[in-house]
Amino acid sequence: MDGFQSDTPARLIDAAEHVICHASGFSEVTVRRIAARAGAPVSAISYHFGSLEELGIAVATRLYRRLNAARLTELQRALDRAQPGPARIEDLVSALIAPSIRWSLDRSSGYPVFDYFNRMRIMTARPERFAGFVSSVEHHRIFADHLHRAAPWFSEREIAWRINAALGIRSQITQGRSRIELLTGAPLNQQDPEAVVREAVRMASALFARPVAPAVTRTVERRSRAVIRP
Repeated sequence: MDGFQSDTPARLIDAAEHVICHASGFSEVTVRRIAARAGAPVSAISYHFGSLEELGIAVATRLYRRLNAARLTELQRALDRAQPGPARIEDLVSALIAPSIRWSLDRSSGYPVFDYFNRMRIMTARPERFAGFVSSVEHHRIFADHLHRAAPWFSEREIAWRINAALGIRSQITQGRSRIELLTGAPLNQQDPEAVVREAVRMASALFARPVAPAVTRTVERRSRAVIRP
């Protein structure tokens, strides 16, 4: 049967990504539209994936792997530029958050799939299906190692907290731009993604900057040194 050919799963994933990215609402993503786009019978979705929800997870998983590959490529470039020393904090932070921001401002990237995925996760009756996807942090641990080398004045735990904060900045831009615009009183220039990236990286990089001792502490330290001089 043509609908169950070996390439059908890949065609269904391609078709689902296209339908999701061109839908004007969650309800427009249907098995009939996806199957028609893939040139497969409607029953092929349940045969290969079990349900529309499982197909949506497969689409998001593939896209996430692509996004993570873009992150790791940018990370490797930052490391190569810095050899033999540690990479610049700004370059590491850029590798961590910039690909997501760029994709979110470019509909051709497939980023609407993540919005669809998050809607599914809220509405699902089977939250365990999403557990592995949501709890995966191994790729972030790679960044933690390099950021700890670049910012050794913070402990590994403090680096992890700051990575979470940097990812929060990213998420506000990718999912809550209106809130940022209300708080800052200025619109994000979505026509210039690189300007948005630069601003986000600048703010997130400040999380890893070497702490500056308070002026009072520095004054006390200078006086202490002056007292013990012979």
